Amino acid sequence: MNSTGFLVVSLCFALCACSSVVQKVPFLADTGPLAKELSGELILGRPYRPEELPEADLFGLTKEMEHFAETATAGASRSDAKAEALHKALITSSSLGGRGITYSAYDTITGIDAFERREANCISYTLLFVAMARHLGLKAEVNEVILPPTWDMRATDTYLLMRHVNAKVFMPRPNRSFIRVIGTADVSDIVVDLEMRRFRPYYKQQIIDKDLVAAQFYSNRGMELAAEGDVRAGFLYLRKALLMSQQASYIWSNFGSVYRRQKLLPEAEVIYLHGLSINPRDYNIMHNLAGLYTEMGKVEQSEYYQKRVRAYRNANPYYMFKRAEEALEKGDLKEALVLIKKAIKKEGSEARFYRLAADIYDQLGDKENAEHMRDKLYQLSTIRF
Repeated sequence: MNSTGFLVVSLCFALCACSSVVQKVPFLADTGPLAKELSGELILGRPYRPEELPEADLFGLTKEMEHFAETATAGASRSDAKAEALHKALITSSSLGGRGITYSAYDTITGIDAFERREANCISYTLLFVAMARHLGLKAEVNEVILPPTWDMRATDTYLLMRHVNAKVFMPRPNRSFIRVIGTADVSDIVVDLEMRRFRPYYKQQIIDKDLVAAQFYSNRGMELAAEGDVRAGFLYLRKALLMSQQASYIWSNFGSVYRRQKLLPEAEVIYLHGLSINPRDYNIMHNLAGLYTEMGKVEQSEYYQKRVRAYRNANPYYMFKRAEEALEKGDLKEALVLIKKAIKKEGSEARFYRLAADIYDQLGDKENAEHMRDKLYQLSTIRF
């Protein structure tokens, strides 16, 4: 696997509870092996000043937003009906009386900005919805969903690990055991997602701690700013993220990538290694280290991390799925079938695997097994979680 020149960035689709979240006590800022990197002097030309760090009202509401939420749910008495009415009002076209919020992958912004612009990514929409839902008295929380890694087979065989968030509204019922996704018939906790195509109930997910969601918000925005060329602002956002949470290795990965893009390679190495010490199984960092060591001419170290990432990749069912897709495109049905069967054996709850398997069996003329895969797909889509 060629890692040269490619940065694997963990983009965390998440949000912060509010701007008044108490910051962690600054760590490793004045002394220690990361003092220089954390001070920002190599990027800013001097140590950063605390007052320069961003402080957005991430979970705020305007009077207009409060009125909108109240009006949209005026006819709903039950919690589930309120949640559905609010979601519907936010995404319904303005010509039909809704707010008309549409999906936009660009810019991690606050809920207030999303309401004004009438567009949002999953972070911004979740922030907007949760803020409004809580105003209505609903027990709404931020739900982090870990999406499977995605491989780009054409771009130096690299992958991107994404995190995604949506809103979860807890229903006031005893003995809750199911999750309801808007649009289904389940009656239980409700998951609200601007991009339902991203959500699968069987993906690993959890309610996010307020400090961690703050760190993820600032980290995500910092990477956007750095990618836009505003490295100074990107550093300040990432530095704020690390003040909110020290234990998220993917934030250290992003922080190191900012230094690497500035060709501050020894500093990037120190940062990456610190992140890896927090999470020794962070393959994003390993991938970045492999590329970094190639740039530094440290061939042995690069090969070591390439080998570890390759072993992880080859054993990952989503990589097998990607290879099966490629084999199918090339007309190698036998190889495609072998790969997708291995993927299903390792991860039996991924709908895309069964869909691809059915397609392969169809092309092989094996209608019985194709129908069996579709049955599996149907059963999976109706599982209650």
